[in-house]
Amino acid sequence: MAATTIDGRAIAADLRVELTRELEELKARGAQPGIATLLVGDDFGAVLYRSAIEKFCAEMGLGYRSESLPADETERSVVEAVESLNRDPMVSGILPLRPFPAQVSDLVVINSIDPDKDVDCFHPFNVGRLALNEPTFPPATPAACLEVLERYLRSEGRDPADALRGAEICIVGHSSTVGKPLALLLLNRNATITVTHVHTFEKGNLAKHTTAADYLVVAAGVPQLVGVDLVKEGAVVLDVGVNRVALCPDCGAVGESARDHCHACGAELSDAELRTVGDVDYDAVLEKVRAITPVPGGVGAVTNMMLARNTLRAARLELDSR
Repeated sequence: MAATTIDGRAIAADLRVELTRELEELKARGAQPGIATLLVGDDFGAVLYRSAIEKFCAEMGLGYRSESLPADETERSVVEAVESLNRDPMVSGILPLRPFPAQVSDLVVINSIDPDKDVDCFHPFNVGRLALNEPTFPPATPAACLEVLERYLRSEGRDPADALRGAEICIVGHSSTVGKPLALLLLNRNATITVTHVHTFEKGNLAKHTTAADYLVVAAGVPQLVGVDLVKEGAVVLDVGVNRVALCPDCGAVGESARDHCHACGAELSDAELRTVGDVDYDAVLEKVRAITPVPGGVGAVTNMMLARNTLRAARLELDSR
């Protein structure tokens, strides 16, 4: 039986309806939920993300404030900008856009954010609460993974709490933004977690763990790393990777868009078609797994909705504390 493709865009659309209703209720009570981004310098990826957040806030009806500082700004000035955002009643959540310039410490900036406005769970206080299974703002991408998985399980008529209890779940990638916090979220649901990473791969042990998993989450940042040989028959696969690659015009192999020639056949790649792919070889594993998220249109489509959910929760907490 062919796998179910889990439609992240449909899940995001449902969430948008739910969150818009909550936003309207908060505004009716006098709240003005909004997100602020903090950019230091002009890193391309950070600028791109800022634009996406600004657009998202406009679409959702959330307030938005952009705080931009030059790349040569002092660390003290950056902290002062954060403190200004902390005091702004129109800002419910603060997103520091990294990387920061060398003279600005990530840790210093993140520690200066009010934990009650830390809507993507960067602050050590909130990470600690996550580890202790206490109420906090779960980081957006790991929360999106869990939301997608739980909604899929309900669509099958299964209770997510029962399905995840004791389930074998393997995470490929141990980053502080996805792998580690996702492991904590799943442990808090009593799943059995294995976290693998590049050193697991180097030791030749990756397949041993991934092929034993009922649920496989791949967030390694390596295009099509996981093929049919690395998944268990009937597994549910969540692909978190987003990679821009070049398709060889001669042999169809996937290569880095920056390469001059195809690694497989040597063909020129200057005119190769660019394509967005995940960390899983979607076409190869489709007939073996039970369900899988596509790229694009999977977990990534839900991530901003989790950010909006956290922002609304922050606004509600602030409103209730008045």
